[in-house]
Amino acid sequence: MDSSTVFRAHIRVTFKSTVNDPESETITRALGRLGFDEIESLHAGKYFDIKLRAATLEDAEERVREMCEKLLANPVIEQYTYEVSAE
Repeated sequence: MDSSTVFRAHIRVTFKSTVNDPESETITRALGRLGFDEIESLHAGKYFDIKLRAATLEDAEERVREMCEKLLANPVIEQYTYEVSAE
């Protein structure tokens, strides 16, 4: 019998603060032209919602961390945060 649990991971990937982010700059300027001039800063990024099986929450978190480091985020220019919870 499979003793694993289904977990859901919410992952956010954004550029590091030291990296130029032209997409965010373009969006900020466009919003300003549309009358949203109150924006102080904006950061665009990627969002992933993953369901995975693991024996424990710690195992699920470790697998998510590995996914981020190996594919979902470029550690040279991006940072990531995630939350994992039982489904």
